[in-house]
Amino acid sequence: MLGPKTLGRLPSLLLIIALLTLAPIPAGAQTKSDVEKKEAEKEAAYHELLDANQAVGQAISDLEAIELQLDQLGYTIYRLDRTIEDFDSRTAELRSIAQVVVVEAYTNSGSGNMVTAAFAAASIQDLITSQALIDTAASHDLAALDLLTAVNRENDRLKLEVAEHRADVEILEADQQALVEVLAEARTRADAIFQKANAEYKDAYARYQAELRRQAALAAARRSGGGSGLPSSQTVGVVCPVAGSTWFIDTWGAPRSGGRTHKGVDMSAAYGAKLIAMNSGKVRLNFHSAGGRQVYLTADDGNFYYYAHLSGYAPGLATGHRVDKGQVIGYVGTTGNASTAHLHLGMGISGGPLVNPYPTVRQVC
Repeated sequence: MLGPKTLGRLPSLLLIIALLTLAPIPAGAQTKSDVEKKEAEKEAAYHELLDANQAVGQAISDLEAIELQLDQLGYTIYRLDRTIEDFDSRTAELRSIAQVVVVEAYTNSGSGNMVTAAFAAASIQDLITSQALIDTAASHDLAALDLLTAVNRENDRLKLEVAEHRADVEILEADQQALVEVLAEARTRADAIFQKANAEYKDAYARYQAELRRQAALAAARRSGGGSGLPSSQTVGVVCPVAGSTWFIDTWGAPRSGGRTHKGVDMSAAYGAKLIAMNSGKVRLNFHSAGGRQVYLTADDGNFYYYAHLSGYAPGLATGHRVDKGQVIGYVGTTGNASTAHLHLGMGISGGPLVNPYPTVRQVC
């Protein structure tokens, strides 16, 4: 039974119970809602980051295809120009022979046909193909005249072909410029998403990196030889060569003019972005018309790392200097054969051939 004191306090106890029932519970539903909202934001950030990276990758792939076409067209135009030069030289020789034939035919013809033909001809080419010359010079070896005609016709055809190829180059260069602008916009957007995901959504960014590593592992498993890159045991502790945001796809083995293939990975980044040593070692600086400004890093891990298309070197850096892992050695540029700012990275075991850097940089960038 309830005592008198208890009965006296009953209204107060009921009021307290009622108030507790109506008051919101601070930990339960509200915390769960916040968690669910944050999880949804992370999921959205993860997919947005993947989509942005895919857009940049597609732009780089399209640009790579155009650069390949330009490379092939340039090589074709170069060969045609050399052939035209040879034909022009041969034509000059054959014209000299033709003039001798014309003079001899005129001298020995004894008729006015050659005089009429000479006045009627608009050029030496018209004259040597005229019936008057053929009739009058029948006793001469007209092989040179026939060859001159054939060479002139082929030369005219080649010049038209070169003109068509140059027109194609202009179209491709315009497409290339448009793609460079698309790439810049996509890279800016991806960079903003990258920074947002990296700062606010650590879990989404971690999942993103894990997915890229998974894709790299699948790609490496499908390749063999140099295309599979260095084993992870050979690149322990290396860092990304680009300090900051970078985008790249696996273009190892892509065809190049003259039967060459691509022996590296092109890492797109902002012009002037810092390039750092992937590991500690000694550097050698170089310049080449294709690779532009270059740095060769012979590292302590037994590997070599090759950086190309640099806009400049780190202040004071010189051949023979020793650098530490993560030290700035140069800056992203467009020197050499490069249409847009990027780092061409090559790598391999010292003393050995180049191997595919893609699996390595995909793990650390």
